[in-house]
Amino acid sequence: MPSLPISRKPEKLVVDANPIISALLGGNAKRLFFESDITEFAVADTAIEEVQHYLHKMAEKLGVSLKFLAYALDLLPLTICSPKVYRRSLKTARIQIAHQDQGDVEILALALALKRPLWTNDKDFGGTGVQTLTTAELLAIYFPKSA
Repeated sequence: MPSLPISRKPEKLVVDANPIISALLGGNAKRLFFESDITEFAVADTAIEEVQHYLHKMAEKLGVSLKFLAYALDLLPLTICSPKVYRRSLKTARIQIAHQDQGDVEILALALALKRPLWTNDKDFGGTGVQTLTTAELLAIYFPKSA
């Protein structure tokens, strides 16, 4: 089932790992976390584990301590959801995306369970029936350029 475009600004989103990593690396995603009207950024605990897996490499790349980057992650306004929140949607998510990327099953299950758009820059979620928004699309919605 194709995703339908949203007609208004989303107030609550499910967030994939890649926008979190981008924000920690200083990308434009951080602006959405701190300057938009989005009231909740829900994230599967497995996505946080994925981000934590890359913290050491990111700290080296940025020339900061691992402790500093872990603190920056803690400062992001994320609502971490345990598997019990999305457990009932796991089977559907596996059917829809496991052939693309097994690692995306839980984040899709969370978006299905919460019935929210998914903020991701990953193309694997296309055709899942969940509205996906990239960082660029969200920036255009929340911070349109003046004409």
